[in-house]
Amino acid sequence: MMRKILLVAVLLSSVFFKPDQISAATIKEAEERIQTIETFKLILASGNSDYVFTPEEVSAINSMYAELENDTYTISTKDGSLKMDVGEYDIDQTMWPVKLSGSYFENHVTINRNIPMLYSTLMERKYVAEKDMADYQRRDYEYYVTEYESKIRSGEEVFYAEVHFKIQRWVKASQYRFMPEEIVFYKVAKQDRVIDTIKKLTPVIWSYKPEIEYRTKKEIDADLQKTKRTLYAESRQAEKDEQTEIEPEENKYNGRRAIYFALETFRNNNEEDPNSPSISRIQLNSFDAALIFGIGNYVFAGLELCFDLNDQTRKTIYSFGGLLGGSVEVFNIFRPYIQTGMAVRTDDRFVFKAGAGLDLKIGHMLITGAYNHIWNNAFSSDKANLTDREDKSYNSLSIGFGFTW
Repeated sequence: MMRKILLVAVLLSSVFFKPDQISAATIKEAEERIQTIETFKLILASGNSDYVFTPEEVSAINSMYAELENDTYTISTKDGSLKMDVGEYDIDQTMWPVKLSGSYFENHVTINRNIPMLYSTLMERKYVAEKDMADYQRRDYEYYVTEYESKIRSGEEVFYAEVHFKIQRWVKASQYRFMPEEIVFYKVAKQDRVIDTIKKLTPVIWSYKPEIEYRTKKEIDADLQKTKRTLYAESRQAEKDEQTEIEPEENKYNGRRAIYFALETFRNNNEEDPNSPSISRIQLNSFDAALIFGIGNYVFAGLELCFDLNDQTRKTIYSFGGLLGGSVEVFNIFRPYIQTGMAVRTDDRFVFKAGAGLDLKIGHMLITGAYNHIWNNAFSSDKANLTDREDKSYNSLSIGFGFTW
């Protein structure tokens, strides 16, 4: 008879924990669920440590645990389950000191966290140092600090906090793990919105008394392996999060991206006498404008517009083409690169080039220099001026200035 009563209790508990009937969210519901599980085990065992749970009873308990673990719970300063104290505004550090505190699960889990609420976070705007403030910025700053400080001292809710957490069944009998996922701050407005999120919180493990084991040795070993996998996955995720935080500072290279203007000089390789008239006739000075954009971290492409001035005729010749190359970055200052390119000139010639260069980055300012070997080939069918359209090759040196990002 007692078994039948207990079996009914099992069935009722299973129904009670159906997800479509309960939408657990609060700390109170988490505590009640754990209390129900442990009370249920205690009634079944009736104080007998050697009691063997039936498969039906084990299945019911596992269902209760599953419902407990599948929900995400919330502790909030809005409903008073989490206490928040806000200190006076600190002018030097431009923040309100905030203390969050609370005690849960029969004092096994405590929250005691000091968090600065920065002026820039609460105002949702970038803070400008007072010495750099314009008059209107100073007036706004003083007005908002005074206004929010007055509201906070009068007890008005300007912002509130929530702790989102999960509960995990842990290794030993009646052992649980409080797993905080994040602390979230909301600004009070017509539609409350998130202004700050804090992660990397420390879990807490505790045991409910009395400890009642309902699992077989095989099940205990399986849960132990599951716990090890959980801890390993968390450690791997922590490593990834740490790398993600470091990467923007240490590995923020996004390829060669720049816009710059350069002066370029040419020398004909087909003439032995650098003072010959033919050399003078083809000696060119070029003014170049280039837009470079990265393709991944190491490859770049670009567009180039050149103005070539013929010293003899004073006739300006234009060329327009593209660049393709690769670059690396050294110490976030130097950026050596190699490149190749092709352009079309207004004097009916193709220009091919290949070479190497070096960028010097000073913040977003750029100084660049390059050496290129250039092939200047005729494509016109004009036979009358064929002698003026011989294929030429040049060595080129250039230096330029611009901006990079």
